[in-house]
Amino acid sequence: MGQSPEVDRLEANKLVVRRLIEGVQRDGDFALFEQLFAPDYVDRTPFGDVPPNRDGTRAIYQGFRRAFPDWRAVIHSQIAEGDLVTTHKTYLGTHRGEFLGIAPTGRETRFEVIDIMRVRDGRITDHWGVGDAAGLLRQLGAAN
Repeated sequence: MGQSPEVDRLEANKLVVRRLIEGVQRDGDFALFEQLFAPDYVDRTPFGDVPPNRDGTRAIYQGFRRAFPDWRAVIHSQIAEGDLVTTHKTYLGTHRGEFLGIAPTGRETRFEVIDIMRVRDGRITDHWGVGDAAGLLRQLGAAN
């Protein structure tokens, strides 16, 4: 027996977020970024002083990829309910480029994150996130 249409939609929404994590963040496919993010996308918890829109989010991802060229994520769990997908993941990467004014250290880093993304009609419309930014800065020697 097949899954219900609701289960299919929830799984499709989770796949959109996995494509973001694997295709855009890990592989640097910014053509895919344009497909996955809705034109009116809003980042409800922007990182740094970038605008809370597609341009700002693209800049964040590009900045991470420049600073951590081997940037990738291990997905620990994904939960979908309604149009929201929550993902708990650990980002890993080697600090090889400038990041937030910090010169490259060559250090391997781990950065825990929990994201919630709203997916409508196959596109990401909203993002809320919590990450261990202080832990990342400590690993780079920029915080105690």
